Amino acid sequence: MEKLQEIKQFVLAKTKGNALKFGDKLPHSTEQGKYTFMDNGFWVGGFWTGLNYLCYEMSKDSSYMEFARSSNHRFTKRLYEDRQTTDHDLGFLFSLSSVADYKLTNNQEARKVGIDAADELIGRFHEVGQYIQAWNVWTPGDPFSEENRGRIIIDCMYNLPLLFWASEETGDPKYKNVAIAQAETCAKSIIRPDYTTYHTYIFDSETGEPKYGKTFQGHADESCWSRGQAWALGGYTHAYRYTGNMAYLKIAKQCAQVFIDRLEEDLIPMWDFTFQGGKEGETRDTSAAAIAAASFLELAKHVPAAEQAYYHDLAKRIVFNLYEFYSTKNDPENEGLLKEATAHKPKNSGINVSLIYGDYYFAEAVARLLNETVVYW
Repeated sequence: MEKLQEIKQFVLAKTKGNALKFGDKLPHSTEQGKYTFMDNGFWVGGFWTGLNYLCYEMSKDSSYMEFARSSNHRFTKRLYEDRQTTDHDLGFLFSLSSVADYKLTNNQEARKVGIDAADELIGRFHEVGQYIQAWNVWTPGDPFSEENRGRIIIDCMYNLPLLFWASEETGDPKYKNVAIAQAETCAKSIIRPDYTTYHTYIFDSETGEPKYGKTFQGHADESCWSRGQAWALGGYTHAYRYTGNMAYLKIAKQCAQVFIDRLEEDLIPMWDFTFQGGKEGETRDTSAAAIAAASFLELAKHVPAAEQAYYHDLAKRIVFNLYEFYSTKNDPENEGLLKEATAHKPKNSGINVSLIYGDYYFAEAVARLLNETVVYW
């Protein structure tokens, strides 16, 4: 517990120092130890507000809530004025901003924004194929971009809690029904028979017929991108939490085992499991480790007692290793919490950096280990 308290103080101090510098800006990834920002939050803006709400829960220091709320105008502008920029990551954006605010404070305006975001998300649902379209058509006529009309990506499984929450909050099953449809479609397509995952999967947007798996951020179409595998194990864990469907718990546990079996000796995965065991020029992804650690702690709540300690202990060891060997605890000028994250290796973008979502899930895992968070997902 003493080590966890040390890590907690590290998270609190670094986050407050950053918030005092960042103002209402939304960080994405670091360059030479300094965070860069996305005006509209990109797909990652909620992780910064979520990190501040976590710090509020762990400290009861109201300044963190003020820091989180200072960015609200960026989220509402995007939802109500710049809708062409929204995609399936509405869950990441609004579960950790508006919904978190409402759960913590009963802020009714935040509740409305969260439900409006859920309405926007189900508006992306393709009835014929029973899937939520992940991305927009970025460049009409470009073959890859055109495929977006029928593309799902594994990250969406971790966006579905927004929809489950909206049904619980409103009593309207339409949100939950879409979330379940997405989970079922993913289970039959993007989850392979051996419980590894494709990054994306393409459907015929007119007929709904499944076509093929394809990567974007992974090494190859048939490889297993480690962060995507973490999204799967956590996404299906939360789907089970909201539905009680044992099939989802089975998928979560099997995806977890794939992840565990491919970890490096220090429990931090390579960016793609193709490179398990390491390869010169290839990098780890601490953000995948952090997502998995937080997800293992949620999974531990839903398995028999004999298995709970296994997942809990594994998550704790990952958190401790991240802190000891991959954190910025000895680098006060570095604005990130975790180093050696990998954003988009195929495009050589964000390599060996801090990523705000890696920082967020690291903090979430710490808060979970301390039993000091109650509102997330």
